Amino acid sequence: MWGAVKMPVSHGSLNQRGFTLVEVLISIVVAMTILGGLMLMFISQSGQYKYQNKRIDTTQDLEFSIKFIASDLRSALVGGTTIDIYTGGAVEPTPTLGLQFKVWDKPEADALVLAGGPAAFVADANIGRVTRSYAYDPIGKRLGYDREGSAVNVREILSHITYFKVFEDTVTPRAGFLNIPNALPPINVPGPDSNNPVATNGYTVLIEVEVDVGVKAGSLIDVRNNVVTTKRIWRYTQVYPMAAVAP
Repeated sequence: MWGAVKMPVSHGSLNQRGFTLVEVLISIVVAMTILGGLMLMFISQSGQYKYQNKRIDTTQDLEFSIKFIASDLRSALVGGTTIDIYTGGAVEPTPTLGLQFKVWDKPEADALVLAGGPAAFVADANIGRVTRSYAYDPIGKRLGYDREGSAVNVREILSHITYFKVFEDTVTPRAGFLNIPNALPPINVPGPDSNNPVATNGYTVLIEVEVDVGVKAGSLIDVRNNVVTTKRIWRYTQVYPMAAVAP
C-alpha cells in the first residue's frame, strides 16, 4: 500500500525580512528634509507675496499723496506771497516739518467783494487768498494737511513716512539723496501786469515711506543711502507754481 506523499514545505516566507531601525530612521530624516525644504519655500513665497501686496498698496497711497501736494503747489501764488518751507531751524539737509503757501479762492473773494465792495481788495491784499498748510511729524511718521491754514483742522493724508522733503530748486541743497532729479531752472510766470512776468523757482517734493511686513524682501537702505532695519520706497515729483499776484 502506497504511503501518503508528503509535499515539501516552503520556508520562503520565513526568509522575508522587514526594515531595520536604521533604515526607518534614515527614511524619516530624508522625508523631514524634503518637507522642511518645501516648508521653507512656502514661507519664502508667502512672505514675498505679502511684501509685494503691501508694497503695491503703499506705493499707490504714496503716489496719490505726492500728486496731491504737487497739485496744490502748482496753484500756489508767487510774487506778492511766498512758499514757506520750515525745517525747524536746522542746517540743511533736514526733513521738511512744515510747508505753507497761499492759493487763490474765487468763492471767498466774490463773497468779500459783495460785502465790502471793490475797495476791499485795496484795503486787504489777502482777500481771496486761502492758506494751505502741510505738517510732517517725524516721530509719529505722519503727514497732515490743513486747507485753511489754521492748524486746527489738520487731517492725516499719509502715514509710515520716514522722510519728507520739499526742495526749492536752485536754492535748497540736494546732495546725498538717491536718484534725485536735477533741479528745475527758474521760469517766468504771467503776473498781474502782462508786461512784467514774475520769476519763480521750481520745487521738488520727496516722500519716503516704510514697507515692513517682517520679511527680508525689499531695500534696506533709505533715500539718504543709510542702512535701515525696515524696507523703504520713495518718490519724487517736480512742479512749478503757475500763478503770480501783485506785491
